[in-house]
Amino acid sequence: MGAAFGDIILTMKQLPISGGDEVAREQSKQIGGCAFNVARSLARLGIEIVNGIPVGNGSWGDMTKKAMLQEGLVPLLHNDHVDNGWCLAIVEPDKERTFITVEGCEQYWCEQQLNQLGVSNNSLVYVSGYELVDKESEPLKKWLLDLDESIRIFVDFGPRFADIDKAFITQLLARKPILTINRDEFKMLVDNDDASVSDAQQFADEQGVSLIYRLDKQGAWVIEPQCEAVSIPACKVEVVDTIAAGDSHCGGVLAGLSSGWSLAESAQLGNLVAAMVVSTEGANGAPTKAELEAFISRQP
Repeated sequence: MGAAFGDIILTMKQLPISGGDEVAREQSKQIGGCAFNVARSLARLGIEIVNGIPVGNGSWGDMTKKAMLQEGLVPLLHNDHVDNGWCLAIVEPDKERTFITVEGCEQYWCEQQLNQLGVSNNSLVYVSGYELVDKESEPLKKWLLDLDESIRIFVDFGPRFADIDKAFITQLLARKPILTINRDEFKMLVDNDDASVSDAQQFADEQGVSLIYRLDKQGAWVIEPQCEAVSIPACKVEVVDTIAAGDSHCGGVLAGLSSGWSLAESAQLGNLVAAMVVSTEGANGAPTKAELEAFISRQP
């Protein structure tokens, strides 16, 4: 559940200051967006999904529909009034990314359309935090909270965590979701600038939720309630850019969980998929199953 976005990717030596003027190089123009990046990763690994990503009414919507069909994803949600949003992604020499976002139909959710998705019991539902911020997201929030108890929600709050309604977060945590969260987001979640892995373990134990606590180049920790935390080392690759790294990691984790793997095994798969994505330009580097197997065979 979430967005497909137009991605215009620029490379720059440095970001402009306010009122400044810098030269950039256009690297690519493609369809990305958190949920679409996740869906693309899953589709290429042969995982069956229900496509809860809206398609808009303009040129970005046309590109989104085409990109979905190329991945074998059937568009189910259509917005006849608003186009898909788009994002200007600026990549600096150290591979750091800066985003400027123009929101679109992914912020407008309709209860009637959501109820048509027909999510089966015992499914996994992924949701991106970007689509939980706007006031128009209330139907999506209600839909998530009303899902059958057998359905496990997988949440990537993302960098706009601070803008999500705290009462909703409390309600969502009561559903015992799986959270994938980086150190900055976790610090906001527990309101502790010094939060560490031990704090994440305490949070998991108290809330009864499972965490994938991501530490970038240092890998990740899989933290489950009343269980010993498991360290998942990062894969060593040459980084081209980090666009869609976190989304692709989510896709790998969900692929593992959908195949009956443990959360730790699934997080390791997420690391492998993300490593392949960051070694290529842009968001479109998610591997097929054959490409992933070949990559794994080359690992030390």
